[in-house]
Amino acid sequence: MRLEDRRRLAPPLERYRSLASFYAADRRRIDSRELDVGLWWREDADGPLHRAAWVSDTGELYLVRLGPSEQGGGQVELLATVADRERLEALLEGWRERCGRPRSLTWLRRRATQVEVGAKRLVLAAAAATSGAMLAAAATLALELA
Repeated sequence: MRLEDRRRLAPPLERYRSLASFYAADRRRIDSRELDVGLWWREDADGPLHRAAWVSDTGELYLVRLGPSEQGGGQVELLATVADRERLEALLEGWRERCGRPRSLTWLRRRATQVEVGAKRLVLAAAAATSGAMLAAAATLALELA
């Protein structure tokens, strides 16, 4: 991954040392159904493989590095929280064609970042709308009092 790409990508929401510690951190994950979202995510053609999955009860999209623990295998990154499966499928449209190719991991992380950016935009839009409504109400009240 180029340094330029690393700067643009948001860091994972959370990291866990193992899949076991990921599940133990939130009991809802243990009994939840999961949707596999690819088993061969990679950065380089000969780089380590990662598996991505979505936990339906928590809405979490996570990535786990495959391989021996001595080489980083088992580490989990929480990439995004996606409320429902339809939104997840829209966000990751085309993942089957990308998964397994070099730089597919960058593609997945960028898509996951879009969820967080979109959520922040919604919050800002709601705040702006509320502020605008409050200003309009204050202006109306000021005119009525004048």
